[in-house]
Amino acid sequence: MSETFQPVRPDTPGPATAPQHAGPELIRTADGVALALRRLGPSDGVPVVLTHGTYSNHRSCMGLANHLAGGGFSCWVFDWRGHGDSGRNDFRHSFDDVAEQDVPAILDAVRQRSGHSALFWIGHSGGGLIASMWAARNPELAREKLRGLVLLGSQATAAGASLRHRLTIQAFDWMLRWRRISPGRPKNVGPEAESARLMRQWCQWNLRRRFDSLSGFDYLAGLGGVELPVLGVAGSGDRFIAPLAGCEALVAAFGGMDAKLELFGAGQGHREDYSHNRLLLSRNASHEIWPRIAEWLGQR
Repeated sequence: MSETFQPVRPDTPGPATAPQHAGPELIRTADGVALALRRLGPSDGVPVVLTHGTYSNHRSCMGLANHLAGGGFSCWVFDWRGHGDSGRNDFRHSFDDVAEQDVPAILDAVRQRSGHSALFWIGHSGGGLIASMWAARNPELAREKLRGLVLLGSQATAAGASLRHRLTIQAFDWMLRWRRISPGRPKNVGPEAESARLMRQWCQWNLRRRFDSLSGFDYLAGLGGVELPVLGVAGSGDRFIAPLAGCEALVAAFGGMDAKLELFGAGQGHREDYSHNRLLLSRNASHEIWPRIAEWLGQR
């Protein structure tokens, strides 16, 4: 899994356009886990939640958050359980736990603190999946609490398209059977460790081509009742973790009329064939992708 699980060494984006953020506030989930939440930008701006993917933390979102905050958005960046400054919870959680516990806790906290009844959500990779999973189970609440979703390199059904990639995922899944924690920094795979149970769920989704909960709930089918504006962002160089076909399938599952996918790559006239991490973390992304996200948010 060389493309996905490499430490992020982004180019340095342009200078931040928003004031330095304060330290995190701790938000308690219904099952008692403390989540670290930070705000950047004006307190009275339209609220936007940003969150990372697996093996990562809030730092991966800070460049984009500063960019949006400089444009007047009130940006709220949080760490999932087991990441960054949030509680570790013994690393026994699944994707389902993050979607069912962390997402509603953050939505409610930001709504209370911002005074806005609805907000935007931007998620990179798994950060987009958890919001989609929550929305699929709660379509009416999603329409009430979300103004729109931006899904950066988020997919769950197409990572094993080639035989080589499929064998890689199978080997990784087999290795995780014997672990509670999927290695992070000790194995040079990213800045954070990760729950083995959570990563096995991702492996199984892609091996079975089925995006479902551990109890069998079909998330793609559930998204058919979610009528929200959705912007999916895929990179033409992201051929393993979030290939175009998987990103398209996730965006197409939403029931609204304002759901679209945009591909960023040299063939589309962009500066590079964006890989999974560089969709969010690169100088080129700060010039091409971040402004497009800001434009999309502003239009809605």
